[in-house]
Amino acid sequence: MTDKKPSTAEIMAMLRKKSAEGASAPPPAPATEASAVPAAASAPAEPAVTPATPAAKPKGTADIMAAIRAKGAIAPVAAAPPAPAAGTPASGTPAAKPKGTSDIMAAIRAKGAAAAGVAPAAASVAVAVAPKVAAPASAGKSPAEMIQAMRAGSAVVTESAKPKFPPKSAAAGKKQELPRRSFPAVFFELICTPYYMAWTLMSAIGGLWGLGIARFMMPNTVLELPSKFKIGSLGDFPLGTVSEKFKASRGVWIVHTDSYDGQNVVYALSSVCTHLGCTPSWLDAEQKYKCPCHGSGFYINGINFEGPAPRPLERVGLVLGADGLLEVDKSLKFQEELGQWTDPKSFVRVG
Repeated sequence: MTDKKPSTAEIMAMLRKKSAEGASAPPPAPATEASAVPAAASAPAEPAVTPATPAAKPKGTADIMAAIRAKGAIAPVAAAPPAPAAGTPASGTPAAKPKGTSDIMAAIRAKGAAAAGVAPAAASVAVAVAPKVAAPASAGKSPAEMIQAMRAGSAVVTESAKPKFPPKSAAAGKKQELPRRSFPAVFFELICTPYYMAWTLMSAIGGLWGLGIARFMMPNTVLELPSKFKIGSLGDFPLGTVSEKFKASRGVWIVHTDSYDGQNVVYALSSVCTHLGCTPSWLDAEQKYKCPCHGSGFYINGINFEGPAPRPLERVGLVLGADGLLEVDKSLKFQEELGQWTDPKSFVRVG
């Protein structure tokens, strides 16, 4: 044996020779797990193939791929050498380490030739025993595939980082119905705003002006009772009495007396003071009419005797109807100072 490393040409010649001898040699016994590579039984001058020394730790994808190709090409050749001749001792010379692409290609060709019929069982055992180096996940991928994988990973991380909200219940998804309000509440809410208050006030003022104009266009009439009305028979009014039955409703007293010119007569006196138009009161105890405004006083027959009243009370028309009832006519006025009390229409004689 020699310590000189064989050249590439020598290795290729050795591999071709082994391939030629292996075609005629009988198949060797299967290799065991303890010794996957049996001793070579070739010529004494040829060095035997020994297990390769451990490779250095790969530093990148290129180193890993190269190591995988080298192991796949060399392991079968080292594991299935041709069977040694009888009586030939095994050689312990280590196999030369491939130095370049040409060595690897030669080993691949030798592997193909040996696998054709030399040692299939030994090759399978060697491949099973050879250490396996797991390629990284990114080995063999193009840059575009690696970028796409990174994006997919970031999308998964982003999706997992999103806050998880509890699912909405069916009740929460329904629209809340506003409570119904009555019309008066809505109406007062609207008119209480300054804008609507101004318009409401203007509308009210306009309505009042319209009512005033309409009243102005209507005639100014006063509903009055008829001037003629029945008061009863002569027997309803005793002598020396003053009846106030029609004072409030008709404004007259019915007097039955004989104190004026000694005649027994019935007449109707107007209940209007001749001073300023107040309504005097009949005082039965004093037998006189007393004005509450300025103190004017009148006798039972209507003649004035005290206070500022300038003249006696006025009489109104009175006649006895065909039915025996007395009838008053307020449309007729009779004044004593003018001598009108002697008119037959101003009194009714009794007896």
